[in-house]
Amino acid sequence: MMQRCDDGSKKIDRKIIEKNRRTEMKKLCFKLNSLVPSLISQPFKLITQESQFDQSIAYIEHLRDNIEVLKGKRDEALKIVNDANKNNVQGDIKDDQSSVSCNDTCLSSTVEIQEVDGGLKVLLITSLEEKILFSKVISIVNDGGAEVVNAGYTTLGDKVIYTLHAMARVTRIGIEVTSIHQKLQELINQSS
Repeated sequence: MMQRCDDGSKKIDRKIIEKNRRTEMKKLCFKLNSLVPSLISQPFKLITQESQFDQSIAYIEHLRDNIEVLKGKRDEALKIVNDANKNNVQGDIKDDQSSVSCNDTCLSSTVEIQEVDGGLKVLLITSLEEKILFSKVISIVNDGGAEVVNAGYTTLGDKVIYTLHAMARVTRIGIEVTSIHQKLQELINQSS
């Protein structure tokens, strides 16, 4: 008789443990669902766990690729800053892309603009003492006929490196590169 009670309680214990495990897995799946952008818009009941995990893996791989791209851009910006500091030249001019760069008396600041595939890449390097509102930089680029696609800044030692990627709003009209460069130069001169 004792044996039957023990077997019954063991079954109940296993059922409770299994129920708790399933509840915990469901909570974790909801949490994963809330973190992956492609899964947020889909109702949870319509997503199988297998497809949820597949989409999560794809999203994580996408983020990993973006990290590698950003590391490459950071290394490129560091190289530009280091080259500028070594050579007292304020920016690189690449032969295969048209670019405008600041080479005059702006020793502490640099503006480099490159036209790339119907778009624009802006690199602005200033010292920490110079107070430049990033929103003004974005507004200057927008006023020049470009729509900012990606923007960011980082600090490196006593320098602040602003990077912008923009595309032409109207392709056939293009972007006013010279005007953007002049206005950015004026902004730097005002902040100096």
